Amino acid sequence: MRYQLLAANIIAALAVAAMPAAAKTKTAPANSITQNDLRLCMGVDGSTHDQQIAACTKIIKSGKVKPPHHGDYYATRGSAYFAKGDLEKALSDFNTAIGVRNAAEFRFQRSLVHMSRKSFDSAKADLAEVIKQKPQFAPAYFMQGLIAFTSADYKDALVHFDDAIQRRPMYFQAIYARGVTKKKLGDEPGSRKDVAEARGMSAKVEQEMEKLGLTL
Repeated sequence: MRYQLLAANIIAALAVAAMPAAAKTKTAPANSITQNDLRLCMGVDGSTHDQQIAACTKIIKSGKVKPPHHGDYYATRGSAYFAKGDLEKALSDFNTAIGVRNAAEFRFQRSLVHMSRKSFDSAKADLAEVIKQKPQFAPAYFMQGLIAFTSADYKDALVHFDDAIQRRPMYFQAIYARGVTKKKLGDEPGSRKDVAEARGMSAKVEQEMEKLGLTL
Protein backbone atom coordinates (compact mmCIF):
# COMPACT_ATOMS: atom_id res chain seq x y z
CA MET A 1 0.00 0.00 0.00
CA ARG A 2 2.96 2.31 0.39
CA TYR A 3 2.92 3.49 -3.23
CA GLN A 4 -0.49 5.11 -2.71
CA LEU A 5 1.30 7.57 -0.41
CA LEU A 6 3.23 9.03 -3.34
CA ALA A 7 0.65 8.49 -6.04
CA ALA A 8 -1.29 11.72 -5.60
CA ASN A 9 1.71 13.96 -6.24
CA ILE A 10 3.03 11.91 -9.13
CA ILE A 11 -0.29 11.41 -10.87
CA ALA A 12 -0.92 15.15 -10.68
CA ALA A 13 2.00 15.58 -13.06
CA LEU A 14 0.38 13.29 -15.63
CA ALA A 15 -3.28 13.65 -14.77
CA VAL A 16 -6.13 12.05 -16.62
CA ALA A 17 -7.27 14.37 -19.40
CA ALA A 18 -10.13 16.76 -18.72
CA MET A 19 -13.52 15.23 -19.21
CA PRO A 20 -14.67 15.47 -22.81
CA ALA A 21 -17.13 18.17 -23.76
CA ALA A 22 -19.30 15.58 -25.46
CA ALA A 23 -20.44 14.37 -22.06
CA LYS A 24 -21.69 17.79 -20.99
CA THR A 25 -25.34 18.33 -21.79
CA LYS A 26 -27.20 21.63 -21.98
CA THR A 27 -30.45 20.31 -20.54
CA ALA A 28 -30.88 18.08 -17.55
CA PRO A 29 -33.39 15.25 -17.94
CA ALA A 30 -33.73 13.15 -14.81
CA ASN A 31 -31.42 10.38 -16.07
CA SER A 32 -28.85 12.56 -17.85
CA ILE A 33 -25.26 13.26 -16.94
CA THR A 34 -25.11 16.51 -15.02
CA GLN A 35 -22.30 18.97 -14.38
CA ASN A 36 -22.34 17.78 -10.78
CA ASP A 37 -21.77 14.17 -11.91
CA LEU A 38 -18.75 15.31 -13.89
CA ARG A 39 -17.34 17.30 -10.99
CA LEU A 40 -17.86 14.43 -8.54
CA CYS A 41 -16.23 11.95 -10.90
CA MET A 42 -13.19 14.20 -11.35
CA GLY A 43 -12.85 14.75 -7.61
CA VAL A 44 -13.54 18.47 -7.81
CA ASP A 45 -14.43 20.38 -4.63
CA GLY A 46 -13.28 17.62 -2.31
CA SER A 47 -15.56 14.78 -3.36
CA THR A 48 -14.74 11.52 -1.60
CA HIS A 49 -13.39 8.47 -3.38
CA ASP A 50 -16.74 6.73 -2.96
CA GLN A 51 -18.50 9.72 -4.52
CA GLN A 52 -16.03 9.66 -7.39
CA ILE A 53 -16.62 5.98 -7.99
CA ALA A 54 -20.40 6.35 -7.93
CA ALA A 55 -20.38 9.32 -10.29
CA CYS A 56 -17.91 7.77 -12.73
CA THR A 57 -19.93 4.55 -12.73
CA LYS A 58 -23.09 6.49 -13.55
CA ILE A 59 -21.33 8.20 -16.45
CA ILE A 60 -19.88 4.94 -17.78
CA LYS A 61 -23.22 3.13 -17.58
CA SER A 62 -25.15 5.99 -19.17
CA GLY A 63 -23.83 5.11 -22.61
CA LYS A 64 -23.65 8.82 -23.42
CA VAL A 65 -19.86 8.94 -23.61
CA LYS A 66 -18.52 7.32 -26.75
CA PRO A 67 -15.13 5.77 -27.54
CA PRO A 68 -12.40 6.73 -27.00
CA HIS A 69 -13.57 9.25 -24.39
CA HIS A 70 -15.10 6.68 -22.07
CA GLY A 71 -11.60 5.39 -21.36
CA ASP A 72 -10.93 8.57 -19.38
CA TYR A 73 -13.77 7.75 -17.00
CA TYR A 74 -12.53 4.20 -16.42
CA ALA A 75 -9.08 5.61 -15.61
CA THR A 76 -10.52 8.23 -13.27
CA ARG A 77 -12.56 5.60 -11.46
CA GLY A 78 -9.47 3.38 -11.36
CA SER A 79 -7.57 6.19 -9.63
CA ALA A 80 -10.30 6.42 -6.99
CA TYR A 81 -10.23 2.65 -6.43
CA PHE A 82 -6.44 2.81 -6.14
CA ALA A 83 -6.61 5.61 -3.57
CA LYS A 84 -9.02 3.46 -1.54
CA GLY A 85 -6.64 0.51 -1.73
CA ASP A 86 -8.92 -1.65 -3.90
CA LEU A 87 -6.13 -2.80 -6.19
CA GLU A 88 -8.06 -5.43 -8.14
CA LYS A 89 -10.80 -3.03 -9.22
CA ALA A 90 -8.23 -0.35 -9.95
CA LEU A 91 -6.28 -2.75 -12.16
CA SER A 92 -9.43 -3.81 -13.98
CA ASP A 93 -10.38 -0.21 -14.74
CA PHE A 94 -6.90 0.72 -15.96
CA ASN A 95 -6.82 -2.40 -18.14
CA THR A 96 -10.08 -1.28 -19.73
CA ALA A 97 -8.88 2.30 -20.15
CA ILE A 98 -5.66 1.18 -21.83
CA GLY A 99 -7.62 -1.17 -24.06
CA VAL A 100 -9.57 1.87 -25.26
CA ARG A 101 -6.58 4.22 -25.56
CA ASN A 102 -2.94 3.36 -24.94
CA ALA A 103 -2.24 6.65 -23.14
CA ALA A 104 0.93 7.29 -21.15
CA GLU A 105 -1.07 8.65 -18.21
CA PHE A 106 -3.10 5.44 -17.99
CA ARG A 107 0.03 3.30 -18.22
CA PHE A 108 1.75 5.30 -15.49
CA GLN A 109 -1.16 4.97 -13.12
CA ARG A 110 -1.39 1.24 -13.81
CA SER A 111 2.33 0.90 -13.06
CA LEU A 112 1.63 2.21 -9.54
CA VAL A 113 -1.05 -0.44 -9.10
CA HIS A 114 1.36 -3.13 -10.29
CA MET A 115 3.98 -1.90 -7.83
CA SER A 116 1.49 -2.02 -4.97
CA ARG A 117 0.73 -5.61 -5.98
CA LYS A 118 4.49 -6.32 -6.17
CA SER A 119 4.14 -7.17 -9.85
CA PHE A 120 7.39 -5.42 -10.65
CA ASP A 121 7.92 -6.85 -14.13
CA SER A 122 4.49 -5.59 -15.18
CA ALA A 123 5.24 -2.21 -13.62
CA LYS A 124 8.52 -1.97 -15.52
CA ALA A 125 6.79 -2.80 -18.79
CA ASP A 126 4.26 0.00 -18.25
CA LEU A 127 6.96 2.49 -17.28
CA ALA A 128 8.98 1.61 -20.37
CA GLU A 129 5.92 2.44 -22.50
CA VAL A 130 5.42 5.71 -20.63
CA ILE A 131 9.02 6.70 -21.35
CA LYS A 132 8.62 5.71 -24.99
CA GLN A 133 5.63 8.02 -25.32
CA LYS A 134 6.85 10.80 -23.01
CA PRO A 135 10.64 10.59 -22.69
CA GLN A 136 10.82 13.79 -20.62
CA PHE A 137 8.42 12.60 -17.92
CA ALA A 138 10.73 12.42 -14.90
CA PRO A 139 8.45 10.48 -12.48
CA ALA A 140 8.59 7.41 -14.74
CA TYR A 141 12.38 7.26 -14.31
CA PHE A 142 12.00 7.81 -10.57
CA MET A 143 9.63 4.87 -10.29
CA GLN A 144 12.01 2.71 -12.34
CA GLY A 145 14.71 3.64 -9.85
CA LEU A 146 12.47 2.75 -6.94
CA ILE A 147 11.81 -0.71 -8.42
CA ALA A 148 15.52 -1.28 -8.88
CA PHE A 149 16.25 -0.05 -5.35
CA THR A 150 13.58 -2.35 -3.91
CA SER A 151 15.30 -5.23 -5.74
CA ALA A 152 18.70 -4.17 -4.26
CA ASP A 153 20.00 -3.39 -7.78
CA TYR A 154 21.58 -0.15 -6.61
CA LYS A 155 23.69 0.51 -9.70
CA ASP A 156 20.61 0.36 -11.90
CA ALA A 157 18.64 2.46 -9.40
CA LEU A 158 21.34 5.14 -9.54
CA VAL A 159 21.07 5.33 -13.33
CA HIS A 160 17.30 5.79 -13.17
CA PHE A 161 17.43 8.42 -10.43
CA ASP A 162 20.06 10.29 -12.45
CA ASP A 163 17.77 10.12 -15.48
CA ALA A 164 14.92 11.61 -13.45
CA ILE A 165 17.08 14.47 -12.17
CA GLN A 166 18.41 15.25 -15.65
CA ARG A 167 14.85 15.84 -16.78
CA ARG A 168 13.80 17.72 -13.65
CA PRO A 169 16.81 19.26 -11.89
CA MET A 170 14.75 20.34 -8.85
CA TYR A 171 13.23 16.89 -8.35
CA PHE A 172 14.09 16.69 -4.66
CA GLN A 173 12.59 13.23 -4.15
CA ALA A 174 14.88 11.83 -6.84
CA ILE A 175 17.88 13.74 -5.46
CA TYR A 176 17.27 12.30 -2.00
CA ALA A 177 16.76 8.81 -3.46
CA ARG A 178 20.02 9.16 -5.37
CA GLY A 179 21.75 10.12 -2.12
CA VAL A 180 20.42 7.06 -0.34
CA THR A 181 21.49 4.89 -3.28
CA LYS A 182 24.98 6.40 -3.32
CA LYS A 183 25.35 5.46 0.34
CA LYS A 184 24.40 1.88 -0.51
CA LEU A 185 27.17 1.94 -3.12
CA GLY A 186 29.74 3.31 -0.68
CA ASP A 187 29.84 6.89 -1.96
CA GLU A 188 29.50 8.67 1.37
CA PRO A 189 30.50 12.21 0.18
CA GLY A 190 28.09 12.01 -2.77
CA SER A 191 25.36 10.72 -0.50
CA ARG A 192 25.76 13.54 2.01
CA LYS A 193 25.73 16.15 -0.77
CA ASP A 194 22.53 14.84 -2.37
CA VAL A 195 20.70 14.35 0.94
CA ALA A 196 21.61 17.84 2.12
CA GLU A 197 20.48 19.34 -1.19
CA ALA A 198 17.14 17.51 -1.07
CA ARG A 199 16.55 18.50 2.55
CA GLY A 200 17.22 22.11 1.58
CA MET A 201 14.42 21.88 -0.98
CA SER A 202 11.89 20.13 1.27
CA ALA A 203 11.83 19.68 5.02
CA LYS A 204 9.56 16.66 4.58
CA VAL A 205 11.52 14.77 1.93
CA GLU A 206 13.13 12.37 4.41
CA GLN A 207 9.77 11.45 5.92
CA GLU A 208 8.24 10.99 2.44
CA MET A 209 11.04 8.77 1.22
CA GLU A 210 11.11 6.65 4.37
CA LYS A 211 7.54 5.64 3.55
CA LEU A 212 8.86 4.26 0.26
CA GLY A 213 11.65 2.31 1.92
CA LEU A 214 14.39 4.81 1.03
CA THR A 215 16.22 5.21 4.33
CA LEU A 216 19.79 6.16 5.17
